Amino acid sequence: MLPQDFRSSLSQLVKSISVAIKLISPAMGRHHDQVAYIAFRLAEHLGYSEEQIIKITLAAFLHDIGAVSLEENLDQLRFEKDNVHIHAELGALFLGAFAPFRSLAPIIKHHHQRWNYGEGACINHESVPAESHLIHLADRAAVLINNQTNILIHKQNLRERISQQKGKVFSPEHVAAFMDISSKDYFWLDCASNGVYEVLEGLFKWESVLIGSEALLDFSRFLSRIVDFRSPLNANHSSGVAASSAALARIAGFKPEECTMMLMGGYLHDIGKLVVPVAILEKDTALDQNERSIIKAHAYYTHHILTVIPEFQQINQWASHHHERLDGKGYPFALDEKDLTPGAQLMAVADIYTALNEDRPYRKAMSRQQSTSVLHEMVKERALNNEYVGLLEKNFDEIDYFRCEAQRISNEEYHNMNPLFMGKCQKESKDT
Repeated sequence: MLPQDFRSSLSQLVKSISVAIKLISPAMGRHHDQVAYIAFRLAEHLGYSEEQIIKITLAAFLHDIGAVSLEENLDQLRFEKDNVHIHAELGALFLGAFAPFRSLAPIIKHHHQRWNYGEGACINHESVPAESHLIHLADRAAVLINNQTNILIHKQNLRERISQQKGKVFSPEHVAAFMDISSKDYFWLDCASNGVYEVLEGLFKWESVLIGSEALLDFSRFLSRIVDFRSPLNANHSSGVAASSAALARIAGFKPEECTMMLMGGYLHDIGKLVVPVAILEKDTALDQNERSIIKAHAYYTHHILTVIPEFQQINQWASHHHERLDGKGYPFALDEKDLTPGAQLMAVADIYTALNEDRPYRKAMSRQQSTSVLHEMVKERALNNEYVGLLEKNFDEIDYFRCEAQRISNEEYHNMNPLFMGKCQKESKDT
């Protein structure tokens, strides 16, 4: 459980996702900002209510979230041309699992649906939300923008290209609205601005939309799925760390609300791995110096992403310090025992224990005896807390049960979520 007053604003949660996407791919982050801005202006011009405008803008901010788990090179925005409906469907599945974003899922699922002279209002006996068509136009308009040139020189050509697709690709109503709002220079200058997110942030007040404690726990699961589901080899790691760290915290005497926060920290501890290429995460041979430096940075990026949410300060500390050591030789902050909180020290034990008991590209999961031997060796090296390692060994069966059950559920979610994930798993099996 969490305290009843443990809550955050919707804007902070979305901003943390925006920060993460911009770390993964500045081009994709800029694209999302531009699509959100254009969608906002369209919805405003069409007379949508403030609540509807917030919903549309949120959907636009998150419209390509499914591509994060599918693509290796997001900077080229290749997902906007290849397999467009797959990343849209996957994004809808991600968002549908988090209650505050659930209403966005149908919009995201169909955001590449063509109007096709009205036939696009329904696909496979399923109604396509009008908001999907609106975001489709905003998305295509943003793709046409060349961020390397003077936008005002090219604006007329962009407007004509959108106008030519009226009826066939885009809803005539949305095209008419776009032609009105895009006739003004400020619209294009806002789109091209490096601060387009800040421009958009000031247009309406969504800080008043508050998210409660239970939803924040779901939010941490939501983010962990996005990072873990990038690879079948990592699909259940965060859930394992979350379950084992929460169980170990309870045994160690942490308060119930701290145990829940530890669960959230476990889900979020590797969110910084979004910045790490999948090829490095899945490499089955020794990493070279450059690759090691890239993967070591992930804890720093976890800290950077979670800093956006002030209410997550304690969770952030526990999550982003999971590679620190008692002797001060860890990373990325090189903190020593006196600077590391008990929660951070416990998270480090849970993370290493979980990793040792998982299959990795370069080795099979270790036995109980092997993994506890490694943990005790790390205690001797002053890397890990002796008390928490001792508690884990003493209660190994109980903690391992919770870890295995959480990872079983996560694996099932991974395999059931999208056919493409199954294809990736089958490819891995053939390769090995």
